[in-house]
Amino acid sequence: MDGAPWTLAADLETELAAALGRLAAEDAVALPLLGPAERARLVEAAGRLSYRPARPMIGEGERTVRQDFELCMTIRPGSPFHALATALERAVAGALARLTPPPLAAPPRFNDLIVQRYRPGSLGITPHRDHIRYRDLVAIVTLAGRARFFLCPDRGGRDAREVPIPPGSLLLMRAPGFAGLQDRPFHMLSDVTETRIALGLRRDVQAD
Repeated sequence: MDGAPWTLAADLETELAAALGRLAAEDAVALPLLGPAERARLVEAAGRLSYRPARPMIGEGERTVRQDFELCMTIRPGSPFHALATALERAVAGALARLTPPPLAAPPRFNDLIVQRYRPGSLGITPHRDHIRYRDLVAIVTLAGRARFFLCPDRGGRDAREVPIPPGSLLLMRAPGFAGLQDRPFHMLSDVTETRIALGLRRDVQAD
């Protein structure tokens, strides 16, 4: 079952095209992606992974980021996570073809997969930017749990704007290269009230 191809909703390309069309202006957009049965399959697979604690603090001085979650970056190629990544790459390619001009010259290849697990009461992760080696488009799929995701104008977290990420949602966030933009949005995650499991999909140019 793990290695089976993943089939996404037939109308997803239309919704993705609309989301990608808004992304340059909004920095991050969320839309529905997975139903209960699909989420259950992925949550079951996530339960078989081996996790390690994230470093509680990275950076220093005013660039310090605090984080409180577990992660797994060792995800075998035949897993349903890779099957979902491949299906999403195809859907993004179809969505880009509907936009004139497209915000990306070519669809991203998600070569960096990570599963994160946040326990109830977790600090989450304070305002930060993704590493500069991640390019074009970031996709985060919430498989289970409840938490709050915010965009913020700076590392201080002031005037934060929430983007709801309920279970089954796909969060798209622009990365350098999207629509010709080179800056990286600040964002944070907090208020974890139920164990949150999320799949992160990125294009790491160092791994290309």
